[in-house]
Amino acid sequence: MYNTNNPSNWSWSKAFNEMEKTVNQAELTQQSINHVLNYPGEANGVFMSLDKSQQDDVYEILNQIL
Repeated sequence: MYNTNNPSNWSWSKAFNEMEKTVNQAELTQQSINHVLNYPGEANGVFMSLDKSQQDDVYEILNQIL
């Protein structure tokens, strides 16, 4: 059955637009974490010191914002 929302049926333009949107959201998420939690760019920053549930909370809030 043909489904227009199935990614295999998207036009190249729609597929690239969707990919650009996903990459942009990932970059904004990472930048937001860096700024909000004062991440120094090292593996021992504030975000890395949060436990898993706190990190999940940060991602949930960012997903609602972005």
